[in-house]
Amino acid sequence: MITPRVVPKEIVMPIRLYETGLGQIAWGLASLCSPTPDKLEQLANDLRGIEVAASRLEQSRLAAAAKEAAEATRALLLGTADAQIPCARALHRLGSILLLSLFEQAGKPVDAVESRLAIERKILVVDDSRVAAVALSNGLVAQDFLVRTVATMEEAMREIASFAPTILVSDVHMPDLDVGVLCRTFRELSKGRPVRVVLVSSTTGEELDSRLKEVKPDAFVSKMSGTGTVVARVRTIWDELNA
Repeated sequence: MITPRVVPKEIVMPIRLYETGLGQIAWGLASLCSPTPDKLEQLANDLRGIEVAASRLEQSRLAAAAKEAAEATRALLLGTADAQIPCARALHRLGSILLLSLFEQAGKPVDAVESRLAIERKILVVDDSRVAAVALSNGLVAQDFLVRTVATMEEAMREIASFAPTILVSDVHMPDLDVGVLCRTFRELSKGRPVRVVLVSSTTGEELDSRLKEVKPDAFVSKMSGTGTVVARVRTIWDELNA
């Protein structure tokens, strides 16, 4: 007689939550194609249920993602302008967390999934101004990006090879920096991955214009417009790339 294996409750309960949650996310994304008040109300309630269950299991990251998705769904239900895209993104983010959590709880390898998600959200900031680099890094981290900052050409080259960022944000004028070589190397080492270059500078003039024409960045933002503007432009670049 074979004795069935008894799986501990602390393993079964999270797995059921993840599997149920993934089904609800799939249904929710499909509902966004033709949203109705009833569908959105049901989705918001489902997401609230995920949040409560995750809180009881002390999974704060999952609970926060579920809360964000529920709030985005409520905003769409109330007719907030341009709420459909943020709602879809919040559902995608929650689905990614649920999938990773399921893999982890089930003892499956997660390296491939984690590396895929990490690659998509990696940003390398190159700036010899410590104050500017920290301010920009903090702003990007607040947008859920993985950020590394360097202050020299040598460090930047090393991070491009090892960190494999998706977006490069670099000051144009630095004593130890050839921005043309840096951006060319970044693009060449991307190995077919979609990557983007955002250049920043506190200077203006013909020399800057010449460098921008040479490098052809995906975006340029003046530092004089403030860190928030740079963060917003990077987020826009990311959203376009992710779409």
